Amino acid sequence: MTTPFLLVTRSAEFESRLRGLLGGRLTVVPGVFLTFGADAVVSQVSDEPKVAFIGPVMNFDETRALAGELIDRHPDIAIVVVREQRSDLEDWVDDLPLHAVVSPLATDDELKGQIVDVVRWLVGAGKATSDDFLPQSEATDPTERRRVFAELLGMPTPVEPDEIEEPEPEEPPEEAEPEPEATEAVEPEAPEWEFPPLDSDQRPEAFAVVAPKGGQGKTTLSINLAAGLARVAPNSVVLVDADTQFGDISAALDLSPAGTIVDATSDAAADELILKTTLTHHSGGFFVVASAPSPELGDAIPPHALARLIEQLRGIFRYVVIDTTPGLGEQTLTVIEHVTDAVFVANLGVPSLRALRTELEMLRTLELLPANRRIVINQSEKNVGISVKDAEQIIGAPVDVEVPRSSAVVLASNRGVPLIDDDPRDHAARAIWTLVGQIAPEARTRSARRQRRS
Repeated sequence: MTTPFLLVTRSAEFESRLRGLLGGRLTVVPGVFLTFGADAVVSQVSDEPKVAFIGPVMNFDETRALAGELIDRHPDIAIVVVREQRSDLEDWVDDLPLHAVVSPLATDDELKGQIVDVVRWLVGAGKATSDDFLPQSEATDPTERRRVFAELLGMPTPVEPDEIEEPEPEEPPEEAEPEPEATEAVEPEAPEWEFPPLDSDQRPEAFAVVAPKGGQGKTTLSINLAAGLARVAPNSVVLVDADTQFGDISAALDLSPAGTIVDATSDAAADELILKTTLTHHSGGFFVVASAPSPELGDAIPPHALARLIEQLRGIFRYVVIDTTPGLGEQTLTVIEHVTDAVFVANLGVPSLRALRTELEMLRTLELLPANRRIVINQSEKNVGISVKDAEQIIGAPVDVEVPRSSAVVLASNRGVPLIDDDPRDHAARAIWTLVGQIAPEARTRSARRQRRS
């Protein structure tokens, strides 16, 4: 009997939990074998595992070595790291070839949901088939096993070869007479993403997404805010990557932009027709102004050109979402000066919260603090010694939305898909929908309908 799931761990408790969910389809290799190296661990595995869980109670070097060895021997394997959702998790994620992260404190339902998501991805990517994960039970009819497991994964029920009806042979069609040549050229249909005009009663809104420090999840929030607003106003949303030095929205959305913010702020782009050619359309129904191709080109963008770009976009789109450079440099101040709203992002770390307070005070002193503003606590987690109420006291302002830390954020980014599209039921995705609903109340109904269909 093949075992598609592999666990390498030093935790007897987590081993017991995972075995309770997967039964005989799980192979376990004790973490003690890591004393002899990652190859010694992998040599204990005789099957072809499809999903490998590594951890908990593993350090970074052990995890990296083991993940690399597993991928070398089993190129199509999915790597899932089991690790506490601590503040340094993103540093791990950036340097590991993994596919998902799960907390050892996750409930059985959350753990099962992660397993289903990873298996569904493997099957959808052609790296495995549903047969690889079927429960091995001689007492169960193979067709029934296949049906039950397909339902578990939310996939169409497979049809057995003998259940497929052979199509009746069709008579050859009669040879059609050639049609006369058209005298007039037929105009091609306009693309679905043609720019819709703004209604006279619509007030264009521009949002600066701002954070005092890097690593707060500002870019992820910007992407998902734009994707959510695009559900309300398809093709009337533009996302601007104004992190001119190290913006990575194009990479996070798996886009290959033809133009960048350097082109969009050029003198030629003062012509609206030329400006529109610098935009990149995303399949989610919104447009993107990609970041500069290099930090030096981004730094060379003059503030007045950035200001002109924002004003132009506000004349074209209903919603303009701008991801800014961390801190309050000249370009970020220019963005804030020309928007209608701001979303300030911080985490539950004391340095981040104090930096946000300083940022708000400085903007108030400069008389640049937007009247419409929201504060988001991102990547929040329990048992860090600070509550949201504590954060409000440090910031000196109320928190509007709390977005919990979630491994689904990393998984969606690795796939190049907004989180609210990739996993709308995830608790972080639902929190982001709360933010979208505060900005566009009609989005709440759309979100509820989508979650019921998921």
